[in-house]
Amino acid sequence: FVALGELPAFVTAGMLTLEFLLSGSAVARSWGDKVVEWLRVELNANENILQLLEPGYGINPAACLVSIATTLLVMGGVKESKLVTDIFTWLKVFLVVFMTIGGFALFDRSNFTPFVPPEFGTSGVLRGAVSSFFGYLGFDAVCCVAGEAIQPERNLPLSIMITLGVVTTLYVLAAISLVGMQSYEEISPESGFPEAFKANGIEWASQLTAFGEVFTLPVVVLISVIIQPRLQCALANDGLLPPMFGELDATGNPRKGAMFAGVLMVCFATFVPFSYLDDFVSAGILIAFTVTNCSLIIMRRESPESDPKLLPKLLVWFNLFSFVTCLTLSHGTQSPVGWAFASLAGCVSIFIATNISRKCPPASTFGHATGKASQIYGSKKYFSTPLVPYVPCLGMFANYFLISQLSFFGIGLLFMYTLFAVLMYFVYGAHNSVGRIEGWEDEQYAMVEEHDNRSPLTGSDAVIT
Repeated sequence: FVALGELPAFVTAGMLTLEFLLSGSAVARSWGDKVVEWLRVELNANENILQLLEPGYGINPAACLVSIATTLLVMGGVKESKLVTDIFTWLKVFLVVFMTIGGFALFDRSNFTPFVPPEFGTSGVLRGAVSSFFGYLGFDAVCCVAGEAIQPERNLPLSIMITLGVVTTLYVLAAISLVGMQSYEEISPESGFPEAFKANGIEWASQLTAFGEVFTLPVVVLISVIIQPRLQCALANDGLLPPMFGELDATGNPRKGAMFAGVLMVCFATFVPFSYLDDFVSAGILIAFTVTNCSLIIMRRESPESDPKLLPKLLVWFNLFSFVTCLTLSHGTQSPVGWAFASLAGCVSIFIATNISRKCPPASTFGHATGKASQIYGSKKYFSTPLVPYVPCLGMFANYFLISQLSFFGIGLLFMYTLFAVLMYFVYGAHNSVGRIEGWEDEQYAMVEEHDNRSPLTGSDAVIT
């Protein structure tokens, strides 16, 4: 918001809604499929029960039930939700560790030959990277509950880095152990580890992991429902959504916002298959991360006095050439001309990033160039991303590279969704924005200074996103 303005911030919030709301719906949908598979294969359930859970027409009753249950739990308050989340998270970690150790115990090196399957090739590996990216969504959700954090200036960056490190390590080790346990051609897309254990004759491990997946997966849905109402609350406090979304009950819980988010999630989880959502959600989150990287550069660097608009212009050109480079690398390297064009565009991107570093000096205080954020931080010490602008520029390039691997259908949905978000802003937000009507006065930020143990995100405008 501070770095790029109200409209980009609102659109980015729309992208985050894809992460919190639609990804939760997709996980609920996946859980529903796993429940049916577990009942059919492991418990030999009655055909009438299976037919009740698979009525056809794309309807998933189990996904509906888990979405309703998690919504009701969140409406009860964060304290109760946090206890359940902590318990299920630790159970899930133990389950992943068990499956990984079991996979390595049954490891067969021959399953890694060929290392890159010829029917997929390099492009298939990259496409798989985009699919696996979906599994990382949510690590940034910590920022949306910053209002409940103690010493957020220290604990938020630390928790994000620890979460990323743990998740990445577990994800990679689990994937290696699964492929080592069973050939990639035989791995079940719905129930990977349980079917792999069964294929190796370890029936008890198959049943345990199948039950564990069904039992622990709802925690992901729960976290999604916890975060989305707080995003809506921040937007409502800024006047960008109706006041209803900013209303809190006696315990400080946005109950109405949770109900609204829950109803939407129930509808998507019940009626929309995951295959229609994965590329759409991934593309939206990659765009949100790209905007975040741009914002960081603007907050940490400033244009020289001789050219006050230099930094924004360089960032626009960097994004353009980075996207062209990635798109050409993904779809236009079948000829030498394509390789030459991609190389040229890539060199221009590097040149622009270098110019940002050379010609745009570090800001005297965080956000000094915007004239807004320096009031928030004062003399306090906060975590600082190293090697700015190179680290965020590399992040933007990586995001565009992943986006270029997505289907045109997913990118098309993203484009239409973006237009819808822009329309929503001009229909409601632009006319009711607190900033436009009252202005962002100093007292808007004073609330932060009164609560040293609270996050800068807890102010009435939730200014840093």
